[in-house]
Amino acid sequence: MRNLLFAVWMVVTLTAAGGAQTAAPTAVPAWEDPANWNSVKPVETDNIVYAQVPRVPNPSAAASADPGSPNGIRAAVPNTGPAGTMDLHVDVYQVPSSKPTPVILQIHGGGWIRGDRPTSYRSFGPFLAAGMSVVTVEYRNAKDAPAPGAIEDVRCAMAWVKRNAAKYNFDPNNVVPWGGSAGGHLALMAGYAPASFNVPGCTDQPRVTAILDMYGASDVASALTYHGSMDFTHQWIGLDLPLPADPAPAVPAATPPSGSATVESANPDGMPRTRRPTPRWPDPTEAVLARAREASPLTYIHPGLPPTFIINGDNDHTYEPTQSYRLKAALDAAHVPNEEDIVVGGGHGNFSAAENQKGTILMLQFLRANGVLQ
Repeated sequence: MRNLLFAVWMVVTLTAAGGAQTAAPTAVPAWEDPANWNSVKPVETDNIVYAQVPRVPNPSAAASADPGSPNGIRAAVPNTGPAGTMDLHVDVYQVPSSKPTPVILQIHGGGWIRGDRPTSYRSFGPFLAAGMSVVTVEYRNAKDAPAPGAIEDVRCAMAWVKRNAAKYNFDPNNVVPWGGSAGGHLALMAGYAPASFNVPGCTDQPRVTAILDMYGASDVASALTYHGSMDFTHQWIGLDLPLPADPAPAVPAATPPSGSATVESANPDGMPRTRRPTPRWPDPTEAVLARAREASPLTYIHPGLPPTFIINGDNDHTYEPTQSYRLKAALDAAHVPNEEDIVVGGGHGNFSAAENQKGTILMLQFLRANGVLQ
């Protein structure tokens, strides 16, 4: 891990036979200084329809509680297609440039069950300052289509970027998927998944030069049984139904002690009897596991994949933190360039301002080291 993040000048001293020589100081890029991150105002074009897709019934999501909508996302716009379909949109934040720009493909999180594109470009400031245009992507959440619908949608969005490269001054040979949580998983699948995920009309893909994965799932099968992710992962996989609600105890329960166990009627010896809440989902069947493995980035690791940057907290209670460690180990074994920023004590995002700033600079440095940025 690099320790020097905020250097303004780097002086290199060379010792030669005739004595010490000092090379001319080299200025580091402006984007390494957070003071410059809001210096670029992009040309913004919102709610561009990039695909019209079917809504696919998903009883797993339909039988679950409405997850609600997070703050700060795009308001829905009227659908232009026939009943049973939905428009998918992108927003473009185009950096003024005399030459084609690298493209960040921003993919939102939300456990594959909720969310949409952000309403503001402010969180993209560092990438804009680095000369990268940004395309934000809407995809079908679980209630609109089970897996692998979201993966197919993101691949269609990438094909749209290539088709419209000349119009928006994009470099179709320099595209970087980036996302957090479920968006991190989809960013990985954008660059790792085989061509079988490309639906008709979306087969001509741009060149993915790097991937930025922020605490995304690399092993979806593991997410089916981890306490923090099992609910929304089962909803997205879409092959089973929630278990019936746990029936109420016959005797009114006493106030439970601290912890997750529930106290109900007493045992014959007078000690309280405890019961654990009924699991919300059945144990994964082989069919469910097979679908999850099919949607897992770890399934597709091989030499030649795009360089990958990973950020994860070591105290993540949503996805099992070892997922990111296993992803890095698999990339190392395949000799795929990668780097990992482990946030000590960090959870599922929501890192401190200092950690977010550090991670952002490390990502940009990684892109420069791998030829994405000049």
